[in-house]
Amino acid sequence: MPYSGSSVTVTAKNSKGTELFVGTASGVDADSYLDGVAQEQISDVSFPNSASHRFTPGDAKPEAGITDRDWWISQDTGTTVAKTFDLDAEPQMLVIAPENSDDSLDGTTVSLKMRVKGVFALSLLGIAGAVILAGFSVFFFMRWWGSRIRPPKKDSGQPSPDDDGGHGPDDGGSGPDSGGAGRGPADEPAVEDEPGPATQPISTVQPGTSGQVPPRRRDLRHRRSLRTVTAAVMGTGLVLSGCANMPIAKPSSPDTTPYERTAVRPGEAGKFMTNYTESLDKTLGDKGSDLDKIQAAPLIDHTRAQIQIADKAKQKLRAPNFTEVVAGSPSFTEYPMWFYAFGTADKKSTDGDEPLTQVMLVTRESASTDPLVRSASYIPTDQMPTLMADDRGAVEKGPEEFGDDMTTASGDVSSFLVEGKAKSGGPEGLKEGGFKGFRDYVGDLRDKDSGFDKVDVDCRPYEDLKFEDMSLSTEKGAIGMGEVRCTLTIKAPSDYALDLGDTVEAVKTNDKEGDTIKVDTAHPYVLMKTGDELTAVATDWNVLSSKVE
Repeated sequence: MPYSGSSVTVTAKNSKGTELFVGTASGVDADSYLDGVAQEQISDVSFPNSASHRFTPGDAKPEAGITDRDWWISQDTGTTVAKTFDLDAEPQMLVIAPENSDDSLDGTTVSLKMRVKGVFALSLLGIAGAVILAGFSVFFFMRWWGSRIRPPKKDSGQPSPDDDGGHGPDDGGSGPDSGGAGRGPADEPAVEDEPGPATQPISTVQPGTSGQVPPRRRDLRHRRSLRTVTAAVMGTGLVLSGCANMPIAKPSSPDTTPYERTAVRPGEAGKFMTNYTESLDKTLGDKGSDLDKIQAAPLIDHTRAQIQIADKAKQKLRAPNFTEVVAGSPSFTEYPMWFYAFGTADKKSTDGDEPLTQVMLVTRESASTDPLVRSASYIPTDQMPTLMADDRGAVEKGPEEFGDDMTTASGDVSSFLVEGKAKSGGPEGLKEGGFKGFRDYVGDLRDKDSGFDKVDVDCRPYEDLKFEDMSLSTEKGAIGMGEVRCTLTIKAPSDYALDLGDTVEAVKTNDKEGDTIKVDTAHPYVLMKTGDELTAVATDWNVLSSKVE
C-alpha cells in the first residue's frame, strides 16, 4: 500500500455463501505457498478507485490446505471476512481464498477503506490560515503602495532640455547656471539681497532640484510586522502539517522488499518444540503413524527402530519435555530453510542426574510442507554454547573452515568406531559417551566367551544429508551435527544358534536361517568448536536393522 499515517480495512464478501479465508503472512511464506497456483495479484492501490492488478495462471489450488499452515501471522474465516492493518507496520502479504480448496472465489467482492479521520478539521485550519495570510498581505501591500517614493514632476523647477545655459530676457544672468564665456559661478561677486540656495560644496548640489521634496526614510516597521505575521502563519502551517499523531493518510514510498524472515521468528522456538513434542508423543502412542509428517531421514530411521524395539520389549516410549528452548538460523529470503533447535530436557526425560540439552536440526522445503526434524542428539547442558543473533534474530552460519572440520571429523569418528583408536589431531570426546558405548558392545561380541568366530565392523559417514552445509556460529566458535552409519558382521560357528537379544531380534528384516547376521547401527553426534579445540559429543547410539545370511 503506497500510503502511510493511517490504517486500511480490506473486506471480502461472497454472495453465494462460500466460506472465505483471509490471512496475512510474510512474503517469503505466501510466495512459496502460492507458487504455481492461479491467482489475482493486486500490487498497487491509488485511492479512491484505482488499483493495479494482474492474473497469474497456474494450478486450481495449492498443494496443502490453507487453514492449517503454521506461518500465518493472522487469519480469519467466514462468508464475510475483513482485516485492518496499520500502513506504517512491517510489510505483509494479504491472501484471500476459499476456505475449502475445492471451492472458488466466484461471487466474491473485495473492498478497501482507508481511515482518514482528521482530514476535514485540518483542512479548515489550512483554509483559515490561508485567508488570514491573504488579508495581511493585502493590507501591508496597500500600506507600502501609499508610502512608496514617487518620482518628481517634470515642471518642478528643472531647466528645459532646450535651455542652452545663455541669458534669458528677464533673468539678468544672476541664476546659478548663468555666466559668460570663461567665467564660472566662482567668479561672480556674492549679492546679499539675491535669493539662492545655501552655500555648500558644489559636488552635493544638483541642477534644478531646489523645488523638489527631499527624500524621506522608509518606515520599515510595517515590513517587519509583515514578516512576523507571515512567519507566524507559515510556522503554524508547518506545525500542523508535522503533527505525527494526526491519522492522515498520505502518499508514501514503502520498502516492498522486507518479505524476509528468519526460519524461526523470535518467540516461535518454544511453540515449535511444544508442537513437535505433542505430535511425537501421539505418533509414538500410535506405533509410528504419521511419523513422516514430523521427521525425515536420518532421524526417522532411528525412531522407527526404537518403536519396534520398545514394542518387542513391552516398553512405552515418550517424547522428551523441555524446560527452556532456543532456536537459531540464518536469515532466509526463500525456501528451503533450516534451523537448529535447542531444548533443555527436564529430569524425567533423560536417564541419569546430568542435565542434558537436546540439539535438533530442522529443515523445511517450502511453505506448503511442515518442518521436519532431521537429526537429534543430546549434549551436557553445561556444554551448550552461546548463539550470537542479530537484531532480526538471525544467527550467522558457521565459517567455511568449520565445514571442512565437519567433513574431517566424520572420517575421524568412523575410524574410531572401527578401530577404537582416536587419531592424533582428531576431535576430543571420542573415548566417551555413545562412541565408547559402541566400542564396548563390539568388545563384548569379540570376547572369547561370546562364542562368535568373527566380528567385523565397517563404518562410513552418512551422506544423504549435507551436514557440513548447515552449521551455526557461536560466541566462541561454531556448532554443527553429523552422523556415521556402521554395519556389524557377526559370524557364529555352524553348531551354534544365534541369539543376539531382543534389540537385534526386534529389527530383523528376514527370517532366513544362517550362521551370519548383519546389524546396521546409527551414531548421531554434535560437533562443537571452541577456539581451536574441536569436540564431538554423542550420548548414545542406535540399532537400526538386522538380517540373517
